[in-house]
Amino acid sequence: MQHHNSTESSARAFRAAVEMLATSRGGRPRGRRPAATRLGLTGGEEQHFMVAELEGRTSTGSVPHDLALVRRLASDEAGTFARVVGLAFGVPDEVVARVYTAEAMANPQIGAYVAETTTGLVVAAGAGLLTPGHLGIANVGTLPGHRGQGYGRVLTEAILRRGRAAGAHTAYLHTSDDTVLFFERLGFTARAGWTMLTAA
Repeated sequence: MQHHNSTESSARAFRAAVEMLATSRGGRPRGRRPAATRLGLTGGEEQHFMVAELEGRTSTGSVPHDLALVRRLASDEAGTFARVVGLAFGVPDEVVARVYTAEAMANPQIGAYVAETTTGLVVAAGAGLLTPGHLGIANVGTLPGHRGQGYGRVLTEAILRRGRAAGAHTAYLHTSDDTVLFFERLGFTARAGWTMLTAA
């Protein structure tokens, strides 16, 4: 795949990911709202655009005692990503699978990552989407029952390190009110003047 097409594909994937899950409430949907609302497909909740510089980053906490690794999924593991993100955000797997297809995950600029425990349980997932000089972070979520233990933070930090190693100098993301503090602790700040990538 040519670099230009990969970049456009990565940009499209980030837009789709933002449209799909950015306004969910950090994986903690409230009430019995329709899936489209929980996923942010119908709007209605303020979005925050946040950025972080990638040079000179350090870890912001300890590693959970039973975390075995954070790894990038292969394209034939798209179902695993859809399952974990779906559970984390309280939405059907197939909604996630429409964005994170095997074809999208085969794109070298789109990385779907998971955090696994020493028992092989996948407890958190998230995506990193590279464009020249920049890394989009999307759909970071942790399974209920494993939140607040550092899995999402370690996963996100691993994605940021890998983005830096791939040449990105700045990371960016969209988030809702409920997850602003989480990303601020990771060094992200709100930037009202930035805009999301536009279609080519």
